[in-house]
Amino acid sequence: MSQIIQEKRRFPRKTPEQVAEVLDNDTDQSLGVLDDVSKGGFSILTDSRIRPAETRNVTLVLPGPKETPHRVTLAAECVWCQTISGQARFAAGFVLRSINDQNEVALNYYIRDYQVASENSQKA
Repeated sequence: MSQIIQEKRRFPRKTPEQVAEVLDNDTDQSLGVLDDVSKGGFSILTDSRIRPAETRNVTLVLPGPKETPHRVTLAAECVWCQTISGQARFAAGFVLRSINDQNEVALNYYIRDYQVASENSQKA
């Protein structure tokens, strides 16, 4: 019997085609790399365990046109963190807690443009 898994996310997530770094603004160090992103949250792959309920001020360094990255700064709360099976790495999921209007527009454009690019490549 197949098991049906119910999707609980409000927004569909997009997986970046290129590496997108996530920077911790409080330590000025890399927190990890973006695994997926949506209008409401994101997940990362990281070398460090992150405590759930911990809020981080981060910058998503998103790939942009002509090799110019988009920097989106926001505050996000970790909602889960788990070890990646067979590795000494972790995956962590975050929900957006605060983002200014300009950064929200930039994030939404990135998600929309990525979706259009993905749909166009599937049609080819």
